[in-house]
Amino acid sequence: MLTPCLVGAFIMVFIGGILTEETAPSMLSGYNTMTDEKKKNVNFKAIVKTFHKVFYGIAIALTIIGILSYFFENDNLWGALLAITVTWGLLPLFFVGKNYDRNIYSKWQIYFNYFIMLFLIVLGLVIAISVYQHEGSLLIE
Repeated sequence: MLTPCLVGAFIMVFIGGILTEETAPSMLSGYNTMTDEKKKNVNFKAIVKTFHKVFYGIAIALTIIGILSYFFENDNLWGALLAITVTWGLLPLFFVGKNYDRNIYSKWQIYFNYFIMLFLIVLGLVIAISVYQHEGSLLIE
């Protein structure tokens, strides 16, 4: 479980590292389709800081899970924690990101946002429960 956790942590650090104030407009979804008026209402400096905190936080959590899994053998527990960390770790982007975007969105866009958050919560739970209850090792030996 050490290798998948470290690979996942590397990916999170890489994504967090390439996201800068200059690259954010082209990398964040929906920005390119916004009107110039709406673009002025988005604080990219704060959004980029939030993304860095979230992605680096997930990377640190994955590294800790990977190191602990090396010393304590319980692949199902560590696999479940890995799934929850990755899926639930992205949830702060939805809550905190709204603070830096003063645009007013339609109801369907707001409901879609809530749907994605609910989907991440349920997906994390389903994967974690499935992995934890799996018989035997998850690793290919």
